[in-house]
Amino acid sequence: MSPDAADTPSQAPSAAPRVGRPPRVNLQRIVDAALEIGLDRVSLPMVADKLGVGSSTLYRHVRNRDELLRLATVKVALERRLPSAPQTHWSALAMRYAQSLFDSLSREPLVIQELMRGRLGPDVEVDYLEPFLLAMSQHGFTPAEGLHLFRAIGMVTVGAAVGATAVQARVAAGDKDGADAFARVLAERAPSELPLIRAALAERVDLVGNQWPGLLHLLLAGIAATRGEVLPPLEPAG
Repeated sequence: MSPDAADTPSQAPSAAPRVGRPPRVNLQRIVDAALEIGLDRVSLPMVADKLGVGSSTLYRHVRNRDELLRLATVKVALERRLPSAPQTHWSALAMRYAQSLFDSLSREPLVIQELMRGRLGPDVEVDYLEPFLLAMSQHGFTPAEGLHLFRAIGMVTVGAAVGATAVQARVAAGDKDGADAFARVLAERAPSELPLIRAALAERVDLVGNQWPGLLHLLLAGIAATRGEVLPPLEPAG
């Protein structure tokens, strides 16, 4: 080794300064990933894999799958908002709100389960009930009348979403429109049995559940009649 080399201090490369980086996941990303996977089959390992982190990372934000499902269903519920159209007739606003509710429940049937368990109560509901009551108050409804309308919409729409979810399950099992299941049951009975059901099916009654907007419109027409109003025609589905 030459003297010059011996006297030259070692020039080891200095370590690059550590730059703080934001966490790779947060609660919002976890919930969004769960919704993208689908609440009917999601698991914490699936979410961790989708986000590219270890499962232990998720436990810093959620305790278990049940809590994740609750947070995700709350997010779905809160996505519903009353359409902003002050010049629109109150019944049209009500119908549009009902459609948004139906779409939310049909997209994520687990929300229905959470409702049935009583886990989506007023703490979630108030965030869209208050704007609803405000919108209806601009059309002459008292808060009590608006609340009655809100509940009426919910009873019809949630029931419709439950029916639509059942039909979706049957379709997934191979029943193309809901009629096949009835046909199988009727085929097992004597031709003289259940004549009224046979007559109804012969008239091609809608079993998929798409008739619920018309039923809700009839309910709204009854509410309008008590107010001395006549509803405008039902808007076509768009």
